[in-house]
Amino acid sequence: MTTDHLEAPAPAPSPRGASRRKVLLGGVAAASGATLSGALVHRAAADATYPVNPYLTTPIPTAHERHMLNRIGCGYSRADWAAMTAASGADAWFEQQLDWENVPENAFTDSLLSWFPHLSDSQPQMFQNHQNNSYGNWQYARDLANYSMLRRIYSSRPVHEAMVDFWSNHLHIPTRADLAWVPRFEYDKLIRRHAMGRFEDMLLDATLHPSMLVFLDNYKSIRNAPNENHGRELLELHTVGRTSGYTEQMVKDAAKILSGYTVDAKGTWEGFYNPTLHTMGPVQVLGFSHANSSSDGSAMTRDFIRYLANHPATARTIANRLALRFVSDEPSDALVTHLAQVFRDSGTDIKTTLRALVAHPEFRASAGKKVRTPVEDLIATSKVLEVAAARPAGGGAFAHCISYVHQGMMLYQWPRPDGPPDRNSAWSSATRVLGSFRMHWLFAGGFYPNGSVVYKKPGSWLPQTSLRFDRYVDHLCRVFHGQGSTPVVLKAAVEATGLSPSTVVTRDHRITRYLGVRLIGALLDSPAHMSR
Repeated sequence: MTTDHLEAPAPAPSPRGASRRKVLLGGVAAASGATLSGALVHRAAADATYPVNPYLTTPIPTAHERHMLNRIGCGYSRADWAAMTAASGADAWFEQQLDWENVPENAFTDSLLSWFPHLSDSQPQMFQNHQNNSYGNWQYARDLANYSMLRRIYSSRPVHEAMVDFWSNHLHIPTRADLAWVPRFEYDKLIRRHAMGRFEDMLLDATLHPSMLVFLDNYKSIRNAPNENHGRELLELHTVGRTSGYTEQMVKDAAKILSGYTVDAKGTWEGFYNPTLHTMGPVQVLGFSHANSSSDGSAMTRDFIRYLANHPATARTIANRLALRFVSDEPSDALVTHLAQVFRDSGTDIKTTLRALVAHPEFRASAGKKVRTPVEDLIATSKVLEVAAARPAGGGAFAHCISYVHQGMMLYQWPRPDGPPDRNSAWSSATRVLGSFRMHWLFAGGFYPNGSVVYKKPGSWLPQTSLRFDRYVDHLCRVFHGQGSTPVVLKAAVEATGLSPSTVVTRDHRITRYLGVRLIGALLDSPAHMSR
């Protein structure tokens, strides 16, 4: 006899006829520009009728610990919370994570690069493989995306991985950009080296990297006809920004300053300085001036880039972008001004600036106010479901398919040089929400990707031999969300499964088998999971 016979009658439908998705999201999915973390929950609250029945045996982090893992790391998981606890709490863990090179990486994450052997091809070999159709640029782009996402799922250094993603978007190069894709993996290594160092050093190396020189056309510059694209984007996007007061003549002078740095494209793919390509003549850009009278302007170029890195307007650009990513869509001017000052006073030190951000009251008050992107959602879902990926064998392997299953744009393929948006409205469309719902169910049921991966069975989440349904929902919320359930979430779980709160769940109950995907899917579809 199974416990299906012990169930209390299912509750009557809500007077509004609210479906489980309507309960969780209200009209948000259909509302242009709406967010998942705020107004969407409002309507659901009116329908909530079931009191929470806590399962206190399953511990949860403090609100601050959960916020740190979700916002400055790669998402809450029981494993990451255990690491935080071992470090003596959120603040000590954060300091430990800032010193990322001294955080031992786990052997599994260290092995991930070997899963994508073509990323270790020489650059001439990459180009040749693409030309002869043996391994195309889209495959190299997919490999880098998959490798990067797997690192964010499994790394012992989640703060470093989060900052690699942040800087990869700020100093953005699309992984399929014409010719620039060839040195793109080496560029990724550069970002990883500098992600927690000094912005000045990172900007210098990134600006003069072959991938950037090709992407922004500096390698096309010739004497007395410098290409202006790189100079323009260096000013507008990477450093001082549009409001700094630079002029069109300053863009032309920036192009003159950068000219001479080029790339042996379609050859060795190495970057080098060619003085015969350098445009001479006096230059002046936002307080930087130089006679520029020598054909070897390489030292002047480096001085110019360092000058821009330390410019007050650059400090505000970086401060605003950090606040937008890690605090809210509308950070206060006081916060941005404070971060900009710390950034300048520290000599563009990224760790010092992050400490100031995390210590600010505005950061601490911002929990749950940012919507996860489809990629962030996949990473967080994989972490809380404890998905165990294995070395890929075949086209349907988890490690080969995660770039597609989230149904968003592939990681690092935003086509423009400005990088993907960080505002909630960009990630709150009906299409995006439904794509994430589908992914949640695929993972919850272990349906796809189903190659070279182990998913936990629905029944494995049950913490004891028998348990009331409302307590089981609370336990799962603690495991997946890092916090207890709410009346809204419990009502959604009831509507998703047709079970009553008093239903007794055992290991042979259908909720631990085929019906489990509905319950787990509902909890992953909630704002508690889809926001950070």
